[in-house]
Amino acid sequence: MTLGRGQESRAAMERAIARSEHSAAFQIAEGYAWCGDHDRAFEWLGRALEQRDPGPTMIKYSPLLRSLRGDPRYLALPRKLHLSTD
Repeated sequence: MTLGRGQESRAAMERAIARSEHSAAFQIAEGYAWCGDHDRAFEWLGRALEQRDPGPTMIKYSPLLRSLRGDPRYLALPRKLHLSTD
């Protein structure tokens, strides 16, 4: 969801990535999910897992990831993280 400001949202994401790609992969994933770019959100969730970012342990509680919840890639994440699936 870009609230009608797609270009500004993309520019903000690019700035966030330039500043924090090695320390905020989970938050970048949340930003892409919020903007509706699910493929990029999953790409960054994968990076977060590789970087051992603690953020993915909160996937079930992040309202910014709500749009991903029906995707099979999302459904596999709790198992990867050894989290309960209830």
